[in-house]
Amino acid sequence: MKKIEIFPLMVEIIKRGVQIIVHTALFEIPPLLQLKMLILKLFFKIGKHSLVLRGFLFYKPHPTKEGYLIIGNNVSINHDVEIDYSGGVRIDDDVWISQNVIIETHEHVISELPKKEWEIRRYPLVIEKDCWIGANVIILPKVKKIGEGSIIGAGSVVTKEVPSMSIVAGIPARVIGNRKNIKQNGKKDESP
Repeated sequence: MKKIEIFPLMVEIIKRGVQIIVHTALFEIPPLLQLKMLILKLFFKIGKHSLVLRGFLFYKPHPTKEGYLIIGNNVSINHDVEIDYSGGVRIDDDVWISQNVIIETHEHVISELPKKEWEIRRYPLVIEKDCWIGANVIILPKVKKIGEGSIIGAGSVVTKEVPSMSIVAGIPARVIGNRKNIKQNGKKDESP
């Protein structure tokens, strides 16, 4: 049976307890929203002008010393977003994460052993600058990077790295377009 380290467990309990208090709709009122962001900055590295809305959960399901959550400047995290940062998550500047997104950075290695004895593998994830992750997206473990400027369509399940400036969608998510081919007016560039 795996040994549980007490200090990381206590830190995780405190972080979750604070999140339970500040993730309610009450903390959407402008002065309380600023207070919520200040409180979150005590526990996580969060850049300037970033916003985390109600119902969020940042957690390590299997508390260890590993794992980090770094949120850049001008990041918008909409309501009911869950981020498992046990493998480490870095969200660069100017990223939008829409509502009901789930990000996982660990997996259980299935074997004949009882479930509580399964190996846990953790994977770091980087979401590069200027990305937009649509509503109800699931990002699974082993995804190492969401490339700069990419867009993930609503309801997609991301199972592998997303190339920079790409538009992906589907289950599993696949490339359906590229932002470089879209003019400022939102229409596709048909020029050779």
